[in-house]
Amino acid sequence: MGKAERPSSKWSLSQGAFDRFLSTLDPDRELAGERYETLRRNLIHLFTWRGCREPEDHADEAINRTIRKIDEGEEIRDLISYVHGVARHLLLEVFKSRQREQNALEQLPPPIDPAREPDRLIDGAGDGTGDGVPCLRRCLNRLPQESRQLIIQYYQGDKRAKIEQRKQLADSLRITANALRFRAFDLRQKLEGCITRCLQEG
Repeated sequence: MGKAERPSSKWSLSQGAFDRFLSTLDPDRELAGERYETLRRNLIHLFTWRGCREPEDHADEAINRTIRKIDEGEEIRDLISYVHGVARHLLLEVFKSRQREQNALEQLPPPIDPAREPDRLIDGAGDGTGDGVPCLRRCLNRLPQESRQLIIQYYQGDKRAKIEQRKQLADSLRITANALRFRAFDLRQKLEGCITRCLQEG
């Protein structure tokens, strides 16, 4: 099984590699194209059924991984079964990644409203007297306008209003709720560092 050369980690899909994949599906080019479309639809259905957010991208990834194996010289007897096996492995990767993401989200500190609780933006900094407000405003003004609006909108409102507002914010940015929370957390970390330096400078 050993090969003289290890395959490069840098690989990109070429027309030649795709043509070899099609010929493995069927020697007849037209029939191969039809089988390819059917295979891709079935993979998209699989990833959709398993609750993946980007089923088309995952289907393409499973096919590309198979094409790479063929391109590197691996002999595949039952191509359809092989691709579905690759898809199942990819599903495991997706689920593990989703679990890591969920674990990271659960470890995030509770949200705050920077407009109402500026001192809580810095762990242990500020004594509750409002000394952090000027620094908060200064640091907010240093952010790009889009980032400044995001962090303020993300933390504004009461609990019920926040849920709907964050959903609308995520939709407007065309990102998931989890991605929005990570982005807000990253901005908050930057603000904390800026405010800490501001307070230390007096």
